[in-house]
Amino acid sequence: MQMTNRILFLSDGEMMVYEDGKARRLHSARKALYIRTAHNLEERNAWKYEGAGAKFQHQANPYEYRSRTAEADCQIRAIAPWKGRLLYALTTPEIGGLFVKDAADDDAPESNWLSEREFRPVDLHVQGDQVALAVDSVLGERHIAVMKEDSSRYEIVTQGDTQDSAPFLCPDGRYIYLTSAGWARDEQGRILAKGPASLLRLDLRGGEMEEIATDDAYDYLRPKLAPDGGLYVIRRPYKSGIPKRMTIIDRAKNIGATLKGLGKLLQAIGDPEGTAKRTPRVAGQSAEAAQKRMLEGVMLDISKGRAEDGGDEGCIPADWLLMRQTPDGHFEEVHKGVADYDFDGDALIFTDGRRIIRLEDGKKTVLHKAVFIPRIAVSK
Repeated sequence: MQMTNRILFLSDGEMMVYEDGKARRLHSARKALYIRTAHNLEERNAWKYEGAGAKFQHQANPYEYRSRTAEADCQIRAIAPWKGRLLYALTTPEIGGLFVKDAADDDAPESNWLSEREFRPVDLHVQGDQVALAVDSVLGERHIAVMKEDSSRYEIVTQGDTQDSAPFLCPDGRYIYLTSAGWARDEQGRILAKGPASLLRLDLRGGEMEEIATDDAYDYLRPKLAPDGGLYVIRRPYKSGIPKRMTIIDRAKNIGATLKGLGKLLQAIGDPEGTAKRTPRVAGQSAEAAQKRMLEGVMLDISKGRAEDGGDEGCIPADWLLMRQTPDGHFEEVHKGVADYDFDGDALIFTDGRRIIRLEDGKKTVLHKAVFIPRIAVSK
């Protein structure tokens, strides 16, 4: 087996790099600055809302909430290799940006490629001197944009009331593979549901959009080309998001859950110390909330494994299938329970949500384990 190239990945919101058989964290100077600024603003304005004179105003420090939520509000959304370094997308409630970091030297200064208000990049792919990204809008739409490495301007290349995601630039720079799902809205423009995500290919020169795969029963996610030119994509069962009409059994279950919760509340009132010991809390979260992660619009319970391989199995549902397109245009299954993937020569590198796994010649090797690994990218 060949040595694995450098792997960049996100691990529970942090940038990480795996190389030489070890994983290490990469700090984001921009994220640290945002969090530090939020705490400084709270401390700087505390005198206005605290103390004997201020307490009669009955006002809370408006910067206190921002300070408490700063780490959650400042998110690293995507990461991609770029000329021996890495490009990462970061968003805050006020601003978003693309930043360049040295993956080999964590202490090296970062550079600001692009940052501006209402800029919400959520996906990245770099090919040569081009960058493709998915950008969120305030209306709930998400579209694909492209930009050159020597430019701080980007061009939106898709449109419509859709959520376009996961752009993949082909080596020739002409085509982009992407996935696209339409929104269903009511008369007031409020989103009711999202349609199934189709696999598309966009010709950047002519502007034509070709539909590669679409199915009312499935979402197609995160398309990529292997080094041999094979097209891969993750396919999962489609769920509309429209709540089902409650049956009598569902109502009975809700009543039972309510009574169970009431019982726990009464127990807590009668024995607060014992309850606190039995129910740990982390950073203000409930124990249940601490085990939830959102991925591709789905809330996952990362405390539950698939029990497929035994031991420390992944947390991605087994029906999230990595597929490869065959010469006749059909798709065949490659592996179950895949959140993201990339290629290292002939080897497939993928994450099942908890592990980074190398698959080569039918042999699987676990490279790294963590609480939650939603995104990976191999630096060739």
